[in-house]
Amino acid sequence: MQNDARFPELPVAVPPALLAASSRSFQELQESSDPVIAWADRYAGPVRSSFHSHSRGQLIFATEMPAAVETGQRNWTMRAGQGMWLPGGQKHRVSAQADPVFCSIYVRPDLAARLPVRCGAMEISPYLRELIAKLAQLYRGRVDPAAYPHLVALIFGELATSSVHSDCLPMPQDERLLRLCQSLVDRPGDRRTLAAWARDIGASGRTLERLFREETGMTFVAWRQTCRALAAIPLLEADLPVQRVAWMCGYDSQSAFAAMFRRVTGLLPASFRPGR
Repeated sequence: MQNDARFPELPVAVPPALLAASSRSFQELQESSDPVIAWADRYAGPVRSSFHSHSRGQLIFATEMPAAVETGQRNWTMRAGQGMWLPGGQKHRVSAQADPVFCSIYVRPDLAARLPVRCGAMEISPYLRELIAKLAQLYRGRVDPAAYPHLVALIFGELATSSVHSDCLPMPQDERLLRLCQSLVDRPGDRRTLAAWARDIGASGRTLERLFREETGMTFVAWRQTCRALAAIPLLEADLPVQRVAWMCGYDSQSAFAAMFRRVTGLLPASFRPGR
């Protein structure tokens, strides 16, 4: 297989570390010369890691549920299947609810330098998701190692045409506001107004609105609409009726829900139905 001209260092043979991957620790693989490694794990119960970083660039995603990534400067909530790109050296912490499955690829620093230099959301196509899953199986000894050069070339081909963006859901640092936002992530259909939330958490509505703008860059209304749209996507992909999804996301009117959804995503809810 011919290498992508943008990444001439990609392997044409199986790297030595891969041949002994099953006997190597995660840290040893991180320090190896392999251009890219993949790792997947299922956790029992909710998980919240400590802050840490990797020398390699990391693309991480939770396969079955939303997950949160904190970087110290900003907090993000990813919908299931959406990726988060973290350049090498970026401190971060990851959390998710019951029994999450996280999958990551880690890109060697010299190659990661040609990928985005800032962290942000990255859409992961079903094709890229399958490539990463296959590479993770390879590191578990479940796939013929001879497939490594081909998988890596295809993965880098996908990464080279991807970009990061900021439409994950930004989460605030302020503890009061974070409790409010986390509650809405867990229950997007909650219809309490900002004034009602202010009474419940002991702050004025004006204070909360100011904090929303300062810490998320969005108004409360815009943040909640984005939260609801992101919550709706996996429900629509699961083929739930649009009216039911609208109700679960706090709307009685299907047309009002569709208008909000299009304003946030640029697409109609039907675009996320299976087979579209």
